Amino acid sequence: MIRYIFDPEVVDECALKGIGHSKPEMFDIIARALEEKYPGDIYHDQPWIYSIAGGAMIQMKLYFASLHEYIMIWGTPIGSEGHSGRHHVAFWDTVIDGETWYYAEGQFEKRIYKPGSRIYVGKRQAVGMNFTDGVWAVEYARGPIYRSLPFGLADEFLSARDFVAAKQTLAIYATLIGRHWGAAHNHDYPLYLPFKRLAAIPMTRIGSRVTRRLMPPPPRELTRSANREFERSTEDATVVRRTV
Repeated sequence: MIRYIFDPEVVDECALKGIGHSKPEMFDIIARALEEKYPGDIYHDQPWIYSIAGGAMIQMKLYFASLHEYIMIWGTPIGSEGHSGRHHVAFWDTVIDGETWYYAEGQFEKRIYKPGSRIYVGKRQAVGMNFTDGVWAVEYARGPIYRSLPFGLADEFLSARDFVAAKQTLAIYATLIGRHWGAAHNHDYPLYLPFKRLAAIPMTRIGSRVTRRLMPPPPRELTRSANREFERSTEDATVVRRTV
């Protein structure tokens, strides 16, 4: 029997506490509020990673994940748009910064969501999304999450060909599921508990190692002086090749 841990109303209350603060302080406030409500179930150590699905590109940070629930903060500072997917999962989102537009089949005017707004996309529903100039939101999902993995990975494999992001997603998901299975207070499907406790050990260890190894270096910002230095080194290398 599935015992859901999180209440979407409580998650919404925690999300509202971060509104008005600067990023990333906003994210930390929300994570601490969730941790107070759900001690032992919120993890802060997973990195921000890309998610490319349904044509939309965002970045996300997962704080909890199991086979039937997840909580994350997602967003983009520059905007994107795409298809939500049609899932066997229900989604509750609270906008904490920026603005997003949604529309469903048969709707001829966009629905506008700003900080404090709630968005609900039910099972087997789909919407078109536009994040305008950027948006950040807290998302809680409930249902068979594993059935949505193909949607979450298809663009990364077939379109963007960002295999690193796909591997990061799988590694983080495995790590968080392992932690959930290994938690002493987890009693979902009691007959499978011994197997889950055993599987949790390699899932957590291997997933964490893979996540660390896949972390890319921070982006390098080039200054004018750095550009000139690069040009000089390129010219010097060209001269050496000609001389040889």
